[in-house]
Amino acid sequence: MATQPVRGMGSFFKAGPAPARTVAATRTPFATATRQVGRSAGRQCEETGYSTQQTALDRLTKVYEEKRSTPRAQAELKRELRKQRFGQYAATWLTRQRHYAPGSTRSVTQVLNGQILPVLESRRMNTFTATVVDDFIMSMEERSVGLAAQQNAFDTLKKILLDARRRGGIPENPFDGVVPPEYVPREITIPTLDEIHALKAVSSSGLRIIIDLMPGSGLRAP
Repeated sequence: MATQPVRGMGSFFKAGPAPARTVAATRTPFATATRQVGRSAGRQCEETGYSTQQTALDRLTKVYEEKRSTPRAQAELKRELRKQRFGQYAATWLTRQRHYAPGSTRSVTQVLNGQILPVLESRRMNTFTATVVDDFIMSMEERSVGLAAQQNAFDTLKKILLDARRRGGIPENPFDGVVPPEYVPREITIPTLDEIHALKAVSSSGLRIIIDLMPGSGLRAP
């Protein structure tokens, strides 16, 4: 295991007033960061949150080896993806979902426009972390978004971000440790035929029409 950075890898150092907190700094344009400075190529980026010098050095080594082993064209593509705003990436992602039926495309567009883009549209892809995803879930809770809508938004966001992760646009898994919203539908009780007849016997004419229409429409009464 390496104990010192090699030439060109970067450096680590103590950060802030907390003596146990260290920082990994590297001259790579695509380092992940909880605090990132200067994302353009050739400028230094900083990452905070490492509890020991060894964990900071391990991170430097990983980024350095990735940089050395990645072909130039592939590295350029990754840099371009990581600089994209979420709204731009989501639009191109949806265009690539050629297997979606028109109804599915409309549903995803509604979820994007209603829940996701107002919060995340301008965020750069390389800044997505588990903390960002958690904050997004909490923002939906604060806006009193229903659990079913929360789950739809989370599932859509997950598809987009994992696609970006697979293509190299996000360095680390942004769903690591994230607890997703869980929608549990209410239990559905299907009335028996005798119960339906008994209900119709005491119902108004308008309700009887609805009762007759529901089975033909495939609807079930809760």
